[in-house]
Amino acid sequence: MHLRLSTQCGRRLALALALPAVIHPAWAQPAPALSLQEALALASSRSADAETSRSAVQSAIEMAVAGKQLPDPVLKVGVNNVPANGPDRYSLGTDSMTMRSISLMQEFTRPAKRQARAERFEAEASSAEAQRMVALANVQRGTATAWLDRWYAERAHALLAEQAQSVKLLIDAAQAAYRGNRGSRADILAARIEWQQLQDREDEARAAVASSRAMLRRWIGDAAALPLAERPPLQAPAWLDDLDAAGAQLPDVAAAQAQAGVAEAESRVARENKVPDVSVELMYSQRGPAYSNMVSLNVSLPVPWDQKDRQDRELAAKLAQAGAARAQAESVRRGLVGLLRARQAELQLGQSRLERYRNTTLPLAKAQTEAALTDYRTGAGTLTAVADASRKALNLSLEQLRLEAATARLWAELTYLMPLQTAAQAMPPQGVQP
Repeated sequence: MHLRLSTQCGRRLALALALPAVIHPAWAQPAPALSLQEALALASSRSADAETSRSAVQSAIEMAVAGKQLPDPVLKVGVNNVPANGPDRYSLGTDSMTMRSISLMQEFTRPAKRQARAERFEAEASSAEAQRMVALANVQRGTATAWLDRWYAERAHALLAEQAQSVKLLIDAAQAAYRGNRGSRADILAARIEWQQLQDREDEARAAVASSRAMLRRWIGDAAALPLAERPPLQAPAWLDDLDAAGAQLPDVAAAQAQAGVAEAESRVARENKVPDVSVELMYSQRGPAYSNMVSLNVSLPVPWDQKDRQDRELAAKLAQAGAARAQAESVRRGLVGLLRARQAELQLGQSRLERYRNTTLPLAKAQTEAALTDYRTGAGTLTAVADASRKALNLSLEQLRLEAATARLWAELTYLMPLQTAAQAMPPQGVQP
């Protein structure tokens, strides 16, 4: 049935049923608001004692210092050649062979071997730092994703809430037309069903907001209760333009390369272990009053009599492990660069689709809604057509939000593959070069 609305009611309905995507949300929060950068700084600070702890780095640095030192000397105290029977049994000063001895033995580890051991621990420190950067990038990437998920969940909820208010006005218009004998009860029922469906979708959106806020709290704690600032532009990082050069700087690649460095350092230690170290022992022995005291000097040197089946095989094993680690690092680099190229293409596709939504699809939906309203006010259209056009505009706006949210998550995945410098990581631990 064709209906006519009063001028005032028509204006209210036209305003309410405008395209939801262009409505400025009434729930926009005043300052202070939590920006994405502030959330990243908070998450990095909170993770400093957990996911991204520097303790493993500092531990390896301390071991590197200890590895350069000579082994501790060995102090020996003993009694030799004590009679076990006869008249001088258990006497310590009557037999000429009985001696009370004290000695000091020192192993003189070669400087090259000590340096190799220190370099191994330094390589472990570099590997631990690389792993820490991987963890920090994961923290920042997870925080950015959670922040964006909440931002878009709140936008979707606001969109549905605005539409619910619009449908309430639609119900009022249908009731006014029915009371004036210009509409049918079916129009009222259809509008009420539309409102009930919107209530259900609004409840789902409210639950999504609560869930996203809880996920953000996992990263930044109580600050997740703050309102969010505006979303930053979704601009791809500049280093994506030259992936071949940037690939080696990615934390996952750097961590794999650092692990290869540890394996290579262990192979150098195995090579140095092929040459034995000399130990020197100085002993002073005291005998009975009637006998002279003794001084002894001993030099010991291990004899590697089976190098081909022991030291050579240990070295070969370490060299093989180093080769495998280098191959693994190269495999990680190639795989990550290939994945990033695919993600970059997906990001560009998402951005082009969003451009089409903004420039073509949503303006068409807005024009369709306005045309339906115009027809309704002039009596050439129906209230059902207005509701259908409004619903289609809402669905398109929500679809655009879902696409933009997916594109934003992809942007966060690419942007925070390399962690940002924050106050939580500005100062390196003692002994680590920034």
